[in-house]
Amino acid sequence: MRPCGIEDLDALMMLQEKICRGMERADWFAVTEREDNETFLKEPNRILGVFDGGRLVAYGSVGFLGAFEENLGWDLGLAEEEVLLCATLDTIVVDPDCRGMGIQRELIRRCVEYAREKQPGCRILATVAPDNIYSLRNVQAEGFEILAQKEKYGGKERYILGV
Repeated sequence: MRPCGIEDLDALMMLQEKICRGMERADWFAVTEREDNETFLKEPNRILGVFDGGRLVAYGSVGFLGAFEENLGWDLGLAEEEVLLCATLDTIVVDPDCRGMGIQRELIRRCVEYAREKQPGCRILATVAPDNIYSLRNVQAEGFEILAQKEKYGGKERYILGV
């Protein structure tokens, strides 16, 4: 596992596309646009990649979105000073060939650790489709609690969770 750089962007996008094609339910996953992934590759944000040899098999992204409307703190009705202390656990994907090995939970753990190192005292927020029991179970096992349920990403129902 290592931080990804711009040289990994094509591999990130290809893995995301593979995940989208193989999803049990299409509404469980909200695609991260290439430009957004580029933003997550820049400090203080981070994308952690898991590699098998040279092949990217999983990644997780965490970002500090500040006052941008994408900051999930706004969805919770937080005051601006609280919103500015929020980090977003954005995307966690694992190649179907590598599922069941605890990689998603390890990526969640490491992204949370990174966010807390970068901004001590921050609140880390994430979204999960309510019926995606796999991802929901994994984020809750890492201490995330359901804080709200909202329509996000063009009409997709999501829990907003925080830790």
